[in-house]
Amino acid sequence: MDKDIFKKQLQESLGDRCVDGSKKITQKEKRIEFFDRISEGLGFDVNEYVDDESLMDITSCDELYDILEDGGAFDIEIIYYHNAIKYLRDNDASLHESIQIASEMGFETKALNSELLASLLATHNARLNFEDLRNEINEFLNK
Repeated sequence: MDKDIFKKQLQESLGDRCVDGSKKITQKEKRIEFFDRISEGLGFDVNEYVDDESLMDITSCDELYDILEDGGAFDIEIIYYHNAIKYLRDNDASLHESIQIASEMGFETKALNSELLASLLATHNARLNFEDLRNEINEFLNK
């Protein structure tokens, strides 16, 4: 039997299954799984901001960033005093970084509170964490 004919018949008989019986994973499913994995370190679910239509059209980290930015994914809001204090204690106990971010954004000292500082810092950190994944994202998207 011709090798190509055998391969085709085998694929047809397996349907959406691999030779070992496990289910084949589509490119779309691979992207969803990859985005789920990178979401763990970002503080938001990437897949919530990427619609089915554009999922397979994303070809670079910059395109993904733009989709996330346009959707407000990086705008992290930390509400309630105790949540804000915990976030600041864990991520900027001296408040140096969060106050610097607020200052760079034009906030006056009298307008600052723990929720605003924590939200600004969380937003900043989400963007930094995304940038840390830039090479991994581009590598995955260009496979």
